[in-house]
Amino acid sequence: MRKFEIKQINDHIWLLNDNDEATGYVVAGEKMAMVIDTMNGLINVKEEAEKLTGLPLICVNTHGHRDHIGGNWCFDKVYMNPKDIELAKEHLQMPELKELWEENEYVFPEVVAVEDGQIFDLGGLTLQVFEVPGHTSGENVLLDKKDRILFTGDGTLSPLWLQLPESLPVKTQIASMQRLQNTIRKDFDYILTGHSKALEDAVLFDELLEGAIALYSGDTANDEDYE
Repeated sequence: MRKFEIKQINDHIWLLNDNDEATGYVVAGEKMAMVIDTMNGLINVKEEAEKLTGLPLICVNTHGHRDHIGGNWCFDKVYMNPKDIELAKEHLQMPELKELWEENEYVFPEVVAVEDGQIFDLGGLTLQVFEVPGHTSGENVLLDKKDRILFTGDGTLSPLWLQLPESLPVKTQIASMQRLQNTIRKDFDYILTGHSKALEDAVLFDELLEGAIALYSGDTANDEDYE
């Protein structure tokens, strides 16, 4: 096991940096707290969250990749977009994660389907789910209007990761981001991604959308090859 590097964003939000490989969050309301993503699974994220807040905990996965669900074993149930459940099962079969879970007899918890538009009321603070297919079919973001923060998982991440076998076309990513732009862009000033080290200015969202549109339109003259 290893330790998280914990950074306090404000008096009720904490960033949990898992060895610079993945980032999760604890968001506390007045009645309960939410853990957003469980990272690689080498740390008991539930125990760490309980040290930060004594409130009852719920867990929401932004998507089904291993560096976001690896610590799901800590919980009795987790919320996830059902479109990513099979992907999550596939990632649990990756050798390192499979060995960890088998050695410790970890069990994948009950999965409760989270729906587009669903609101989690933590007491004095709400988080609303928006589906953003692109990085994966079941990618979700969560909007915290009170703090004007969008928790994006890998749905809006610099750089955008759309080259994976399970990723959807660039056109789909653009449509997902344009939907957010037209509906909730006015409601957030900051972004916290699945790999952030601190609050990021929401201008990142605008720049990534602009870049995706340029890519899709074939405007790639000044692009650099990526290996």
